[in-house]
Amino acid sequence: MNKTISILRILIIFALCGFAFLFLFGEEQDENLLTWTLRFICDKALAIGACFVIARLYKRWSKIDPWFIAYDKMCDEVMDKPNPSQL
Repeated sequence: MNKTISILRILIIFALCGFAFLFLFGEEQDENLLTWTLRFICDKALAIGACFVIARLYKRWSKIDPWFIAYDKMCDEVMDKPNPSQL
């Protein structure tokens, strides 16, 4: 059960990342300037909102989910002992 919840949380984060990526880097193809501007602003606002939700969810889940905790621990270990060939 715990693995299923962790996988669902990761899938939610990835889905929100894909949503934010598409709306942030999507290009509008409208001829009317007013419509183009409104869609541009709405798309970018949705992308920024999705990034905000991703950050909030990750901050919350990284304290309770074992897979996120392991990922944070692995990243901390790499930062403490970096690969000398990559410096």
